[in-house]
Amino acid sequence: MDAVAEGAPIALAVRRGESLRTYYFRVYRGHTYSTFAGVVRGEEIIGRKYGEALELADAEALIFKPTLRELMENFYERPTQVVYPKDLGIISLEAGLKPGMRVVEGGTGSGFLTTEIARIVCPTGRVYTYDVRPENIEAAKRNIKLAGLDECVEFKLGDVKTQVGETNLDAAILDIPDPWEALETLWPALKNGAPLITFIPTMNQIIKLVEKLPKGWIITKTIETLEREVETAKEAIRPARTSPFTGFIVVLRKTMRNP
Repeated sequence: MDAVAEGAPIALAVRRGESLRTYYFRVYRGHTYSTFAGVVRGEEIIGRKYGEALELADAEALIFKPTLRELMENFYERPTQVVYPKDLGIISLEAGLKPGMRVVEGGTGSGFLTTEIARIVCPTGRVYTYDVRPENIEAAKRNIKLAGLDECVEFKLGDVKTQVGETNLDAAILDIPDPWEALETLWPALKNGAPLITFIPTMNQIIKLVEKLPKGWIITKTIETLEREVETAKEAIRPARTSPFTGFIVVLRKTMRNP
């Protein structure tokens, strides 16, 4: 079984009675980590096995390896606004992602969406992700490497609205403010019938996309997602937190009608 190495990201679930709180940090010798049930030292964690429990005065601290979602939400750098997990799953389903697919992404940002695409299409597929800001690409590279998905991702400094170097792609996913500007460029890059998913934050942009939609493209669906977390304890099971609106997911298809 894997043991916790120094510098590893940790999810420490501290349980006292019916109360449970999870803390996220990288663990180092000589460091202390405060919890609602007391302090835990780095030396007490390093070398332990994942799933093992530390006994505190009147509580226990369970050591877990963070899930991919926990890595993204608690350890990823965020130089930009991100696409949240509640939207990522729907986007990947609407794009029909599966292992081995070749997918282009417009707007790498912090790499949240890149991570979701790579999680599904790797290791036999490929993600070609474009961003116009080199600082975004560098941060996304570090994030994707942390997730262990960097070997099948190609980072491109460029704009999908003006040039896409790949062809015969299975799908396109965009997180840019003006996706209608990229449709002409993406047309020759995608297979006929391929889905194009765009994530946009306002109704105004949906209206503009509809108005500027070129011949050859159709919009098949527009949706938004909500997520409600439920508190689960013996004395009460009740709604705890609802994720607010984050954006609209618009699903397009490339037809065989020339634009």
